Amino acid sequence: MQIGIKKKIMIMNIVVLIPAILLIGLVTMNSLYDKVIHSSINMLKQESYNGQAYVMNYLKRGENSNEEMVLENMSQFIATYLSNYSKLRVQIYNNDGLIGDSKEYPYFNKDKDVESAVSGTKGYIIKKVQGKRYVFFSSPIYFNNKTLGCIRYIYSIDNELKIVWNTVGIMGLVSTLAIIISIFLSNIFANKIVSPVLKLKNASEQVANGEFSKVIEVDSEDEISQLASSFNTMSQNVSKYIFKLKDEKQKQKIFLDNITHEFKTPLTSIMGYSDLITKVRKTEDLDKCSYYIKKEGKRLLLLVEELLEVSRLSRNEFKINKQKTNIKKIIEESLSTLQLRLDKYNIKVHKKIYDNELFIDGNKTEQVMLNIIDNAIKYAECNNIFINMNSEKDKLLISIKDDGKGIPLKDLEKVFQPFFTVNRKLQKQLGGVGLGLHICKEIMRKQDGDILIKVKDGTEIVLVFKMLQL
Repeated sequence: MQIGIKKKIMIMNIVVLIPAILLIGLVTMNSLYDKVIHSSINMLKQESYNGQAYVMNYLKRGENSNEEMVLENMSQFIATYLSNYSKLRVQIYNNDGLIGDSKEYPYFNKDKDVESAVSGTKGYIIKKVQGKRYVFFSSPIYFNNKTLGCIRYIYSIDNELKIVWNTVGIMGLVSTLAIIISIFLSNIFANKIVSPVLKLKNASEQVANGEFSKVIEVDSEDEISQLASSFNTMSQNVSKYIFKLKDEKQKQKIFLDNITHEFKTPLTSIMGYSDLITKVRKTEDLDKCSYYIKKEGKRLLLLVEELLEVSRLSRNEFKINKQKTNIKKIIEESLSTLQLRLDKYNIKVHKKIYDNELFIDGNKTEQVMLNIIDNAIKYAECNNIFINMNSEKDKLLISIKDDGKGIPLKDLEKVFQPFFTVNRKLQKQLGGVGLGLHICKEIMRKQDGDILIKVKDGTEIVLVFKMLQL
């Protein structure tokens, strides 16, 4: 049978409390009993001194030189006198036996205390007679360096024992009350311990069923509170991970939707011209079909290559080979590569750059520069491109700004997403699949840098590089 934590706590408290109370009760009862006995014996011992002194003085006053005879003849008188004085029952013994007793009932036999006293040593015994408990204390009678007999004091300790038993009864009552209170308090205490545990149990079941937003509030300020805090942190982290997974799933869906659309266009063109090429007879028409098949095939190949590059970036297989590189040289080479296109569209480049060595991958950085400037040429419809270089703390900032129409503010957060294009019409007309800026962002991050975008009187792209530490 399974026993809950609450019952275990209560059982443990009771199992500890009851033996403790019993032990305290036994020790207390034993202590009280010992004190009663010791107190009675000390009192009887003091009375024995008085009795011895009285008998010795009485014998000294006697004219008869036979002390044994005097003691035997006067023993009843002496016993009665000492009994009236001490308020105790007194017996007188000589070497032959009992010779005087202050009371006749009940009858008490000669015992070890008398034998010890007659032989010259005080002695006592505790004995129960006819339902009552007595202390028998015997003290020898000395005269002229010899023992004539003994005085025996008999004291009933029933009243004192009654007090002891009353005390034990009160202790038992108090102990019972203490156990009841302990059970009550244990129940409250166990509830305080078990309640947050039950909350944790219920919350964990809810989390197991997918309710990751569950938060537990525990004010116990102990290990359980720390456990609840850890559980809340875990639940929040799981919730974040689930949200990220859902977000990634949504992104994958968008990615698949986009890639399906991007693949569909060139494939449709290729299939269409492939069907048409079997039907035309003119060389001019054949050349036209071949041209478009080749063009769309190149477009499809470019799309596949860019997808492979994105895949490598996602799997962290995109290798960056860093070395000391002059960033000014990279900018100049990029502009030289695109100079014919810049001239074709009458775009002027204004630059303020200087020699500066950075620890970067030169080829990948040139790819970033080419992509940004090419985008400005194709999409910005600008007349001027401004390239400026700036340093800020341990960063080098390269600004590439055009005076074109700019990017709508609503699209700023999306421009680095795969397959996103601000102007779909120009994309179809000029080519591209919307992966360029996404790849640029990954290249810059893998070089411990970043890429930022601003829109004001055109579009400004800012490349952030980490400068060399001298």
